[in-house]
Amino acid sequence: MAAGSKRTNVLKYSLGMCLFSALTQCAPAASHADAPTPKTTPPPTVVATAKPPAVDAAALHVAKAEQLAGSDLTQPLVLCKTVEEAKDVILAKAKGDGKIVVTPTKLFDNLFFVGNQFVGVFVLKTSAGLVLFDSLTSTDDIRTVLEPGLKQLGLAPKDIRQVMVTHGHFDHFGGAAYLQKTYGAHILLSAADWKFIEQQKQAPGVGPAEIPKHDLEVTDGQVLTVGDTSVTLYLTPGHTPGTVSAIIPALDRGKPYKLALFGSVLFPATREPSPTNGGLELYQRSIEHFDQVSQAAHVDGILNTHTFIDGTAERLAEARTRTPGQPNPFLIGTANAHRYHEILGECVAAALARLEPAPKQASN
Repeated sequence: MAAGSKRTNVLKYSLGMCLFSALTQCAPAASHADAPTPKTTPPPTVVATAKPPAVDAAALHVAKAEQLAGSDLTQPLVLCKTVEEAKDVILAKAKGDGKIVVTPTKLFDNLFFVGNQFVGVFVLKTSAGLVLFDSLTSTDDIRTVLEPGLKQLGLAPKDIRQVMVTHGHFDHFGGAAYLQKTYGAHILLSAADWKFIEQQKQAPGVGPAEIPKHDLEVTDGQVLTVGDTSVTLYLTPGHTPGTVSAIIPALDRGKPYKLALFGSVLFPATREPSPTNGGLELYQRSIEHFDQVSQAAHVDGILNTHTFIDGTAERLAEARTRTPGQPNPFLIGTANAHRYHEILGECVAAALARLEPAPKQASN
């Protein structure tokens, strides 16, 4: 066969094979040299998304406290500030309001207040004498404020039997030594706060007040009975190593009520206890504990010897102008007392949230 005819036949064969391949969607075999480089599908592009902002736990607790406070219980919200900010506010009050004496006031048939706009004394009258809750800041305060105030209310300083000191800071126990020596009054603190004031005499908040002679030690749930009146005392550490709070019975026009006196104010700066305070975690548990016993007792109102922190100052003013037939401003009800403790709880939770996370305990 001629060469031209052979080439023609080869070309026809190749074209036929290509047509067959196209019709059957099959590509003809190719040599390695001619084979195209296989295409690879690139991995999907991952678009980085911004992480959602971290939840500000402290701000959430503050917002909850503000919601609970409404318009009638805003005073404790100062404690929702940072510990340092709250401390600055309270120290400013001590310097200013501590110099302004409050008119001695009758709150109930058997309960009175004497003091200044920063701190004061609640005086409980019993059939066997007077029980004081705190003792102002110094002997001078007793002579110039407490003794004249008691006389103005028709009460006799010589009838002072017990001084229940809520905690070991000088603005609460400062006049106790004088009352102990002058009237033979018994002084009550928790064991932890007796140790605190005796061993930390130069600590901020303790010195330079005179330390009373070691006397009665309070235990949790203790019932203090004087004459016909019984007060229940509870350990609520946090503000100091052994702060004490109380459920106080009161009579209004002969009808009995109960009031919850929380013995603390400013939060400590640390999570754990120290020689001078109980730490934030104990403070938080103390609020929960005192709220529980207050609800169980169906308390009708709240008190604090720092009258600016819970609305006591405003209620004192109302009590002084109360007329027959008007309700007692201190009778705010069990639900509102609980709401006050909840506000404190949210504020201390905010303080804890501002700290570094608690260290994890190693597992065995």
